[in-house]
Amino acid sequence: VGFLIRADGKTIYFAGDTALTLEMELLGRRNSIDLALLPIGDNFTMGTVDAAEAVKMLKAKRAVPMHYNTFELIEVDPATFKKEAEKHGSKVDVLKPGESIEI
Repeated sequence: VGFLIRADGKTIYFAGDTALTLEMELLGRRNSIDLALLPIGDNFTMGTVDAAEAVKMLKAKRAVPMHYNTFELIEVDPATFKKEAEKHGSKVDVLKPGESIEI
């Protein structure tokens, strides 16, 4: 399940642990998404390629990858996601544990 959060004039999409779905396209058409938090771990969720496609479908202005590299089964290179997602015009922030951003 994902959540669309609106606060302080911003819209955030938190995908949770999900795979790519066509509903993301509808969310992108009906909402101006400032930030998308997307899983990229690939085994239980989207991988880097599907998450980049989600950025395109959501028309997200900015994206942050999540749910990856915490154990061997979900090890991926977030730089791959960043490269592919930025092709769709989204700024991507790859955060280290404890880091934060402002939107």
